[in-house]
Amino acid sequence: MLSIEPLDSLILDLPPSCIEFWPVNPKFALIGTYNLEKQEASQDAEDGSNTIVADIAAVKKTQQRNGSLVLLRVGAENIAVLQTLPTPSAILDIHFAPSYQPPSVFGVATSTGSIGLYQFTGSQNHDPSMSSSSDAEPSISHLRTCQYFPEDVLVTAFAWHPSRPAVAMSLSSGEISLGGISGETTNATLCTHDLEAWTIAFTPDGLGLYSGGDDSTLRFSDVAANLQCVLDESSIFHSGDLKMPWTDKRIHGAGVTAILPVVVEGREDLVLTGSYDDRIRLLELPPIGRRTVLAELSLGGGVWRLKLLDLKTAPTSADEQCSILLLASCMHAGARILRLSQSASGSWHFDILARFEKHKSMNYGSDCQPQLAENGKRAFVTTSFYDRLVCLWQY
Repeated sequence: MLSIEPLDSLILDLPPSCIEFWPVNPKFALIGTYNLEKQEASQDAEDGSNTIVADIAAVKKTQQRNGSLVLLRVGAENIAVLQTLPTPSAILDIHFAPSYQPPSVFGVATSTGSIGLYQFTGSQNHDPSMSSSSDAEPSISHLRTCQYFPEDVLVTAFAWHPSRPAVAMSLSSGEISLGGISGETTNATLCTHDLEAWTIAFTPDGLGLYSGGDDSTLRFSDVAANLQCVLDESSIFHSGDLKMPWTDKRIHGAGVTAILPVVVEGREDLVLTGSYDDRIRLLELPPIGRRTVLAELSLGGGVWRLKLLDLKTAPTSADEQCSILLLASCMHAGARILRLSQSASGSWHFDILARFEKHKSMNYGSDCQPQLAENGKRAFVTTSFYDRLVCLWQY
């Protein structure tokens, strides 16, 4: 198993919590930061407990948080900060908009019950088909804030709906909610976890939503009726699109922190999950019937986020008919590159291909440059929380 050394690194002013490359021009990436302002903050940092999870678990206390958006330029062997935009709220999640929004727009989940909408401005903002070889540098500007909840509620994660102007949100209160982003800001609660909700993911068709929380529970919610409500549209979906909600408390041994649906040869019932119990799992989640664990593996740390890197459904060998490449952010264990394979007999298994373990604190944010480097490798940028470290490496 390969252990990887960094090509470059830097220290941010505030703790990084999330990162995403810009799909239009992968020379640029955005980092969101999360800073807790309180008298005990310095002591928390010293004893290693000043993490997002420890903070949110104590959310009922009076606390002030702020953050920033950091624009990175990612070169072949170096990274550099181009802009740091302070934000009045801490940032917990960041995603660029899907195709129904301008390609320069991105959203962030905040510690004050809102989704902030931002965009890249500059010459790149006016040319959606711009070549990734452009050297023009964008800058970040704020568009508007969609205030859905009271300011003492944290939006722990969010996801853009794949085809409608709406977002799904997981909350520190345990709620899972849908919100419209056009015109008047409205929202609807889909379900509620018993403890903090950590993660969400739409089904590929946009008609259902998976969610995970600190209660070790995986939930599935119907989206159709509630989406019509928040968008104030009466004919988005037909009655046949309605899906039966369900709850599963038996699969995960601790909080559910990552959910990633994968579509393999038309199958839409396969979902990858990560948990505080250190395990990644491939689940078969049929609309009706028993939910099954098809494969699982301990990664040595809590699996906070998962990223799909590559999916090959053509047989790669006589013994392997499908191969999926993944990036995992493993909290106190650093980052992992994994391969999930399906054998000719139909069974699935995970293999760890590489480890990046130069982070000395919680690895929450990791992403991969969408295009391969000139040497045929992939470039990764990973972060760690209370040491504020950002690293560039390749695999």
